[in-house]
Amino acid sequence: MFMISKETMNSVMSLREKIADPGKRAECIADVENMIKMKESHLARADWGTCCGNICNLVPQIESELQMLQNTLDVLREEDSTKAASLLEDYIAFLKKNYNPEPDHS
Repeated sequence: MFMISKETMNSVMSLREKIADPGKRAECIADVENMIKMKESHLARADWGTCCGNICNLVPQIESELQMLQNTLDVLREEDSTKAASLLEDYIAFLKKNYNPEPDHS
């Protein structure tokens, strides 16, 4: 199992809080778009074989994450914040299942 940074997890949790506010829809869309770009970058590195360790074995997992994020983005654009929140909860559950949190070094 791989690790997820606290910053990444915090940004997803922050998005979960913002998603219910219709006034923050544009901000939420931008956040999800940035998350998709990051995952696409991870996927590209894995596909190119320039990755290190076992990340190349994560291609199916990254593709699943991309699909979940794209579905969330599509629903946000349709202005269905309830469904988008539900999809984001599914994504959070996926992250918790497939990644260990980064250790606390404080």
